Amino acid sequence: MAVSPQFRPHVVDLLMPLGPIDTKRMFGGLSVRCAGRHFAVVIDDTLYLTSDEALRAELMARGGSVFTYAKRDRIVEAPRLVSVVEDLLEDPEALLPFARRSLEFATSGPGAVRPRSPRASA
Repeated sequence: MAVSPQFRPHVVDLLMPLGPIDTKRMFGGLSVRCAGRHFAVVIDDTLYLTSDEALRAELMARGGSVFTYAKRDRIVEAPRLVSVVEDLLEDPEALLPFARRSLEFATSGPGAVRPRSPRASA
């Protein structure tokens, strides 16, 4: 589940037109955030976008796959995470509409994580 040193900056550069992009280590991979909002992960040098059903279908039609992992004696699917195929990683103009939709879904769709409000000081 390692991320190579050159892949992280490549992903950040690709997604920078969306806004300020940062990454944080997560389960041996990276959480990708835009303006503090998590919308993608990188695992084993593969970018996975958080996807609703429509975006998932489009990414899979282009050759993407749902993220899976082994848990004890079975394989678990994470259907909201769909991989981005190599041709999109080589074409930022083609990737950005998918990434923008992922960000919109991750920040306003069902189950979206809202940023915490700063606590009032006593």
